[in-house]
Amino acid sequence: MKPLAAALLMALGTPSLAFAQTPPETRAPQAGDAARLAGLLIPESKIPALIGVGFRQAFALSLAANAEVKARYDAHPGMQDFVADRVSKEIARLATADLPSLREQLGEVVRDELEPEEIVDTITFFESPTGVKMRARANAALLEKGATSVEEGQKTAVQAAVSDLTADDYPAITAFGASSAAKKMQLVNAKVTEASRAWGAQLSKANGPALVAARSAAEAEFLAKEKVK
Repeated sequence: MKPLAAALLMALGTPSLAFAQTPPETRAPQAGDAARLAGLLIPESKIPALIGVGFRQAFALSLAANAEVKARYDAHPGMQDFVADRVSKEIARLATADLPSLREQLGEVVRDELEPEEIVDTITFFESPTGVKMRARANAALLEKGATSVEEGQKTAVQAAVSDLTADDYPAITAFGASSAAKKMQLVNAKVTEASRAWGAQLSKANGPALVAARSAAEAEFLAKEKVK
């Protein structure tokens, strides 16, 4: 993951801080580790909110690109927010229901690219206080700022994840940075991103008519409520 890559670069540049502390303990590989790591790669509890933020931004851009539709929405204040809220909730529902498929695909990436011990090292970092803090900061930043592209989202996540690191964070970062798993994370990240994009595209394609219908229904509902006022 990009947040890890940035953090590792910072940690390896300041070894005196890291070696003054005790690195986190590891463990032997266990059955189900690949699935466990795949689950950590997906902020499952944050998916609905993240989708909501992302869809609102994308929806606003799509309206801005179509003057006729934008004028129609502008003529009805509040309709854009109402429709974005309804459609984003439907997308989140569909995505949440299909998350097992994404987890399975990411689990295959993990098993293909990482050795069992490397999976354990990555889980150890993700579940360390430092890893938990970094992931929480990245998710919070995405919820606050959103992202209109994968690249923008990764940049936002990186900046948030590595902010305000302290000396207590460097043992976990340096321990992971010295592992063979860390050296493979760029390739893993690329394949995770590719799999996630393909999953999202397939989800959108499979549910395209339903999402169009959801948008039309939301527009009609808003206009009907507006008329009653």
